[in-house]
Amino acid sequence: MMASILHQTPGKPWKYYSDMSRQLWDEARHAMLGEVGFMHPGIDWSRIPVNFTWSRNLNTQLKPWERHAVLFFIEQGLMPRTGKKYEWETGLASGIPLSGLFQDFDWADEVLHAQIGREWYVKEFGDLNEAMSYGDRCWSMVVSQWRSYLEGGLTEHRNWWPDLYRAACEQWGVEPDPVALAFDTTYETTRADLKVIAGAE
Repeated sequence: MMASILHQTPGKPWKYYSDMSRQLWDEARHAMLGEVGFMHPGIDWSRIPVNFTWSRNLNTQLKPWERHAVLFFIEQGLMPRTGKKYEWETGLASGIPLSGLFQDFDWADEVLHAQIGREWYVKEFGDLNEAMSYGDRCWSMVVSQWRSYLEGGLTEHRNWWPDLYRAACEQWGVEPDPVALAFDTTYETTRADLKVIAGAE
């Protein structure tokens, strides 16, 4: 989704492409941190099914500027009480030093990404609230297509969490928490921030 914004946004100053490329690299690095996070307790991350529908939805339904609006809206949403600081604290509390370290990197990156967004997105509005409101509206324009992707065979939407969680608990020598094991939230009619998607099937 970020790569398409860069590719489809011509005529910007060089610093725009430099800053946005840095953010794109950070997002790729976050994925690699996740891979290492799975490997650390002995979990084969390559066996986890990939669901490509989020980026597909945004790339096919929104213009590059609208995608940038969604990106900024998401970045800003990562900073409140249950955001990156909370994730870092949770990583530290896990007793797994690598988790705390990775969340520290992630939190620092998100602070930088918010600054990049203010430079190249918010300034076009002149007002943070207006910029946020536009990002919220753009995300709400996305139709999930969750059911049609399933019926068309593009994805199984398989809930990989229970198998992954059981494997981790086995490595840790602990019994799975029934509440954590039961997690099964889909994006069929809701966004990642749990708001209802406009026009969702």
